[in-house]
Amino acid sequence: MACKQSRAALSAVRRTAGIAAAVLTAAGVLAAAPTASASVVSFCEGLGATWDGQYCRTTVASERNALRDIKIAIPAEFIDDPAAGPVVRDYLSALVNNWKTVGVKMAADSFGEGNFQVFRRGPIASLVYRETYHADGPDFNNAYRTFTFDMSAGRRLQLVDVLKPGTDLAAIPPLAHPFIVRALDTAPPPHQPGSYPFVADRWTPDKVYSGGYKAWALTPDELVLYMPDYPVGRDSPTNFTPGIMQWSMDGGAVQAHIPLTALSPILRPEFGGT
Repeated sequence: MACKQSRAALSAVRRTAGIAAAVLTAAGVLAAAPTASASVVSFCEGLGATWDGQYCRTTVASERNALRDIKIAIPAEFIDDPAAGPVVRDYLSALVNNWKTVGVKMAADSFGEGNFQVFRRGPIASLVYRETYHADGPDFNNAYRTFTFDMSAGRRLQLVDVLKPGTDLAAIPPLAHPFIVRALDTAPPPHQPGSYPFVADRWTPDKVYSGGYKAWALTPDELVLYMPDYPVGRDSPTNFTPGIMQWSMDGGAVQAHIPLTALSPILRPEFGGT
């Protein structure tokens, strides 16, 4: 997340957010470190990379002799699963190929890194990827890509699938309001609670800062929203005024942890609904 008041302020904010997120993600990766199964090694080699025991790694040299280091952690259980495998393989293949393509044009050394966490609630497994990547300039960016599967039924779930029939994502904010406000108040950089843009009505699923609730996960007792899912340049294309301070948000700048008990009126029974 960053305020575009100055380049220095932008750098400081992203470094702060990145360091905090890196600590959390590193812990998750260690807890769910993939094994060097034959399928992981084979998949990694298919990406034109090498498995080092924790990451699938490759390096791309650009036309201007800059190097891009690419490394992604691979969740073996999802790679091997009949339902999750094709989805996760397609995602990781597209991610690596995109980073390779961008790397060819880089003027300076850069990197792309993918780490993951896995959350479980009975047969429901949420795979959360944090992409950290460097393009141009002094800062790196973050994005969150999430995948939730009913492993027993062999299907991927969208967030609306967790809700009662006829209920849409707009039903979440009224019940989740205090928990979203708490996440906004504690999000970096330090700010006055309730000050723009850290106001709840700018983070509903129809607003750009929320990422449309596309990045989410189920834990045993919470719904976690990673907002936005991808870096956002500014609040809205229509509110840009030259000379007026604008905000940009890094992926996962605000992470709301919403108890499933608070959402029980709109959840299906198998997810804690009443």
